[in-house]
Amino acid sequence: MYDSRYGFGDKFGSVMDDGYGVGEYDFDYHSEDISEISFHISSNNSYFLQGIRCSLIKLQQQHSHVAFEHSISDGSARSALLISEMIREKKSRTLMVVIASTALLNILSLSIEQRYRDRVVFIATNECSNALLTQIADSPNTTWAKRDKFIPKGTLAALSNREKRICYYLFRGYTPKMIGAILGINIKTVSSHRVSVMKKIGCTNKIGLYKTLRVYYGTSVEG
Repeated sequence: MYDSRYGFGDKFGSVMDDGYGVGEYDFDYHSEDISEISFHISSNNSYFLQGIRCSLIKLQQQHSHVAFEHSISDGSARSALLISEMIREKKSRTLMVVIASTALLNILSLSIEQRYRDRVVFIATNECSNALLTQIADSPNTTWAKRDKFIPKGTLAALSNREKRICYYLFRGYTPKMIGAILGINIKTVSSHRVSVMKKIGCTNKIGLYKTLRVYYGTSVEG
């Protein structure tokens, strides 16, 4: 079986085939600043995880100039919390690459403050391929410089403190009128903040927003 969305063939021993990584991404080689690359993959797709693991092992053997680490988790809400903790504790010269579903990236956008996002690259699983992993290993600094091209548009923009408060009140079931009374703003402003939150975390409708909030504030999630 082959899933072309992920770029991993059914023969894991040949995942670094020369056909990958040619022309798809245009990176320059710069590795002076970043001394370590840390990959964290969260998915409940076992085929995808196995392909990623084999690719990273081969890359680790081929790139002795950069120390490699990687962890794999099941794509649950708990995974998002663990990844959030690892991001906050990341070493300054480490490029952290987080590969997860768009839904999990939405949750991370609620968890990670802007000041912790230095040298952290987020990649949606449907955008991940051998070509991209190879280019990250070859050019970690350039990867960081071009980080915005890897994630869905609007995903993982930082939320303001007021937006975070509104998210919590929405999760608790408060109406816009009640939220406005608590924060001292009118209903239209509450609605405007809600729309802003949806754009920042990549939710296209209210149902998606409320599902993300339920996951973030403690319920379980399917990867």
